[in-house]
This record gives sequence, C-alpha cells and structure tokens, in this order.
Amino acid sequence: MKYNAEIVYSKRKTVSITVSDGNKVILRCPIGYSRAMAERFLIDKSSWIDRALSRNERKLNLNADIFAYKNILVNGQKLPLCTGCKRQEITGSGVFVKSLKDLKKLYTYRFAENFKKRLNAISVQSGLQFNGVQIKSFKSRWGSCDGGNNISFNYRIFMLPDHIQYYIIVHELCHTLQHNHSDKFWKLVEVWAPDYKRVKKDLRGYDFLTRLY
Repeated sequence: MKYNAEIVYSKRKTVSITVSDGNKVILRCPIGYSRAMAERFLIDKSSWIDRALSRNERKLNLNADIFAYKNILVNGQKLPLCTGCKRQEITGSGVFVKSLKDLKKLYTYRFAENFKKRLNAISVQSGLQFNGVQIKSFKSRWGSCDGGNNISFNYRIFMLPDHIQYYIIVHELCHTLQHNHSDKFWKLVEVWAPDYKRVKKDLRGYDFLTRLY
C-alpha cells in the first residue's frame, strides 16, 4: 500500500480519510470493507492525500521550533518558550511557565480581558448579539456558539495573528443568527469579513496548535 495507511474498521456506512499533523494516513471503513477496496480507494484519493502530505511537510518544516517546544506563538509572533520557570508571565522576551499545563491560565489572564472588549465592540458594530462568553481549551476547534447564543473560544486563539482572531470572532457572532454553515451563514460572514476565504486558508496553517498543547 503506497501510504502505509492505518485502516480502522467500525460500524459506519461511509469511507473517510484523514491525514494527521504528523503525516499519518488513517482510512476509516465500514466493517467488511476489503483491503483491496481500501487500496483502490486510496489510489482514487491519492491526489488529495499527496496535497495533504505536502502541506503538512511545509507546516512541519516552518514550525519545527514550535513542535519542539522551543518557541511558542503569541498573537502570531514567535517567542521563546521557557518551561520549568518559577515565574508565570508573557513578556517581549518570551513565555515563562512552570509547565505546559499552565499555558491556558497564563494566556487567558494576559489576553482575555482585552479580547472580550474587542468581542463586545464587534458585536455592537455588527448588531450580532451574544449572551455570554467563555475561554476554554478545545482540541479540534477555535470556537463554538450554542443554542442560547453563548460563545466559547479556544484559548489558543491568543496565539494567532490579529486578522485571524477577528475572523473567528465574526464567525462565532454570525452563528448567533445562523446556527449552521449554510450559504446564508457564509454570506453573513462575508458582510463583516469580506476576505474570509483567504483568512480561512491562513487559519489552516495553525490548526496544529489545537492539538499541540
């Protein structure tokens, strides 16, 4: 098999492929799906897999220092990461924590207040009203909006560049009117973030952060 893919069988009706940040190819299949069928499926999807692998290689090379926990992002800028420190702070010279488990508390303490002020300002400007806001630690998403229009953001949003933070705020605020990803939703996003398609592509370059810490 070309990609040395891991095949995972489960009670499902469809076949899907994922490529991890570490370039591990996983093929999820229904029980009874033969290996020959799996190999044909991989061949049919080889162009997509190759693009995903190449994209990951570029990402890994570009962020090797972050994957090695030597540096960390703060508002899109790389700073030295120091663990095992008695002090817990973010300065222009680095991020200092006792352990990686302390990052959420530190980033939230340092940036949440101003971030919420920005959220409120965008809400007022756009007329998109929310109920409450929380800063959480998600492993596969940047934010969420529940049926009561309570918005939550991944604390790792504070690692992202300013223009991407803005897009995520707009994205979640738009969910207060459209709790889906329909055409109406994306048209609403475009009103307040006309370049959202480009920013979405930029955001994919940082998706590894949600699983790194």
